[in-house]
Amino acid sequence: MTRRAGLILSSYAAAPALDGRDPVAEAAFLSGAAALPHVTGLEIPFYATGRLHKYDGDWLVQQIGHLPADFSYVLTTIPDTMDRLGASVGFGLASADLEGKRAALERTAAAAEAVRTLNRTVGRKAVRAVHLYSAPRLSVGEIGTFTRTTASVEALADSLKQLAEYDWDGARPVLEHCDAASGHYPPVKGFLQLDQEIEAVLAAGTGAGVTVNWARSVIEGRDTNAPDRHVELALQAGVLAGVVLSGCSSQATAYGGAWDDTHLPPAPVEPASLLTSGAIRSMAAVLEGAPTGPEPEVYRGLKVSAPRGASVEQRLSLLAASIDAACRAGF
Repeated sequence: MTRRAGLILSSYAAAPALDGRDPVAEAAFLSGAAALPHVTGLEIPFYATGRLHKYDGDWLVQQIGHLPADFSYVLTTIPDTMDRLGASVGFGLASADLEGKRAALERTAAAAEAVRTLNRTVGRKAVRAVHLYSAPRLSVGEIGTFTRTTASVEALADSLKQLAEYDWDGARPVLEHCDAASGHYPPVKGFLQLDQEIEAVLAAGTGAGVTVNWARSVIEGRDTNAPDRHVELALQAGVLAGVVLSGCSSQATAYGGAWDDTHLPPAPVEPASLLTSGAIRSMAAVLEGAPTGPEPEVYRGLKVSAPRGASVEQRLSLLAASIDAACRAGF
């Protein structure tokens, strides 16, 4: 089935489930978000429990079965990855620790199984990509003296080769770049550098891709020009799979602390957001060099959160305003 061009909207970053379990509110939010203009797919989370929802994965899969028949989905494994790292610092596809790498491959296999389950429910190959990560985190000493003792390009490339043997049922494994340690600022995620991730993808030669998240690239060096450079680098290497708009701020907001990965809406929806209309226009201009022919095409995503305690109506209004801001800027 041909997929419509449009935005892949994060279905969980602004969801009521982050405040607590409320199936009625969650169902209203999901159907409302899917009905917003320009939305043609959803990003859904893969949790450490193996579920595709914080509380009830089976319920979410059934709900997805009622969404538009040509919707596409991107599965993100970041919730599972960060949870596993909290219990084991050596966990990750890029881990030089054999046990940590084995555990990450097992979790990736579980994510592939979740893809197949979702596809069976909707009766088609609806999941287009799975976001994976170049964990483990950097071993951190004092600022300026970072050393990496647990991760390597070689380990990541080997993992990509192994997971290419999994049954992805049409989905593409994709490394979503997170902030790497710059040596100047404390990292939020602290995974591999983008050029290292690209090197691993090319070395593996399995058709995996790379996705750039605007906020995570900015946070890395506290540089709003970094996302454009990262997209250009991935384009030049021929591995760009997607671009996700997500904001951040140099100051604390209702969404979280300064320079944190809290998925701020774009300005002016959130006035303190560094994701301005000018920044979005700049990214859109860079993307003009992206492939426009047969798939795998470059997908465009939007990932924003909502303040705690917001009503379903407030959450949907915030998403609608964020989509409008992105589209007005040409994204």
